[in-house]
Amino acid sequence: MDKVKGITIIITAIASVIVTIIVANKLLDTTGEVNQGNFRISDIVVMSTAELVEVQDNETVDMKKLSDFVYDISQTNEVSILIDSNIEATQMYIDNLTVSNPVLKGNMNICQRDYKKYDITAELKRIDLELEKENDKYRINLCIDNDDVITDKSVSDDIEEIVYDASIFRYLNVDVSTLKFNVSFDLNIVDVTGKTVRTTIMLNMPTDETLTEGMSILKQDVSKYIFTIIEN
Repeated sequence: MDKVKGITIIITAIASVIVTIIVANKLLDTTGEVNQGNFRISDIVVMSTAELVEVQDNETVDMKKLSDFVYDISQTNEVSILIDSNIEATQMYIDNLTVSNPVLKGNMNICQRDYKKYDITAELKRIDLELEKENDKYRINLCIDNDDVITDKSVSDDIEEIVYDASIFRYLNVDVSTLKFNVSFDLNIVDVTGKTVRTTIMLNMPTDETLTEGMSILKQDVSKYIFTIIEN
């Protein structure tokens, strides 16, 4: 009887250990769980406009009216992201980048402002970001542009004044829908403990106001951008 009781106790102890290990592993496996406040996107602002570059040689051309000027035109977008943090970050990078092509398509590229440009339509596996802080927040400035979407273009003879912004598209009778495209990417942050968190950012640009106002500044709803913990 004592022998049976002893075996029962041993089996019960082994079972308890196994259950404890399973529960502990479950609790320690944080993959896919929501990050509890170490990083939080506090603001995303998208500014869209256009840049005009005069491409003719003014010294050899008799410039008498605006229609004499020839332009290359790029549609430009800057995405500013502010991130609150309770812990230091050691790395930030974006991956899983996808983009839809607009009807009017030039040389589409992406870069962190003041850094190297990348062809956004190429198969980019990863873009490492420089860590920049502003008032104890991390700031990311991404330029996502449709360069030279229109080239060697002049305005009509009846145009007497233009502004060097996206209102040029209105003068050229360009429908803003032909310029619109969608971008999505994963923003990854590695903290000092080696833990990586990720959120997927999805953006549509430019807005209709870009065409009518020459520039649009649009704040995004950041409540949908929640960081989750990923497996390293």
